Amino acid sequence: MDSLNILKIITTIITAIIALIIGLRVLFLNKSDLLNRWFALYFISSSLGFIIYAIYHLILNNTDIIIPLMIIAQIFFNFNSISLTITLFVLEKHTKIAMSMQYLGTMLILFFVMSIGYFIFPPYLDMEDYALGIVNTHTPPGLLVFVNAIRILLAIYAAYRYIIISRKIEGDTKNRIKWFSLGIIIIIIGLFINLTGGLLSSIVMKILALITIDIGAFLVLKGFLI
Repeated sequence: MDSLNILKIITTIITAIIALIIGLRVLFLNKSDLLNRWFALYFISSSLGFIIYAIYHLILNNTDIIIPLMIIAQIFFNFNSISLTITLFVLEKHTKIAMSMQYLGTMLILFFVMSIGYFIFPPYLDMEDYALGIVNTHTPPGLLVFVNAIRILLAIYAAYRYIIISRKIEGDTKNRIKWFSLGIIIIIIGLFINLTGGLLSSIVMKILALITIDIGAFLVLKGFLI
């Protein structure tokens, strides 16, 4: 395995640890608050996705398990996007409304639509790279763009609504939501970089995307600490 791939795995593991720590921190700040719970799910699902991503990139003696693990990681990333949108519903709507079929149900249907494509058009393993000790999976370009476009659009919608909400309120809550918005915007930039890296098969861009997402995650955490 070359140095760039090793660096990518190390960066992924660091990102997974950061996301897990932030998720648990957010949860324990107020375990009874639904907003904290959904933000915790957002970070923890990211962490699980990155952990699985790192694990299957280290499997060099079993080709059969790599693609199933890759799909599971992507499903966690899909749930991550859904969780972010639900945090917005929780903040804007009454709890019962946010957890209704109209909102939560719609997001779960969208989650299913985002995830089912990985079973219809499954990714595949580059066997030439695998023979060299490098785990390199390929997702059909159409599916890659479709899923990542939904993730990015959901994040853009959440950031936009958070900005609108921040203009209507004052005090610590306003500052908190401003940090949420800024963090999400940075994460959106990371998602764009990751999509570009996937389309161009650029390891450097994928590493840069992970670092950018880490920065965004810390900014969201800062909002909770206000």
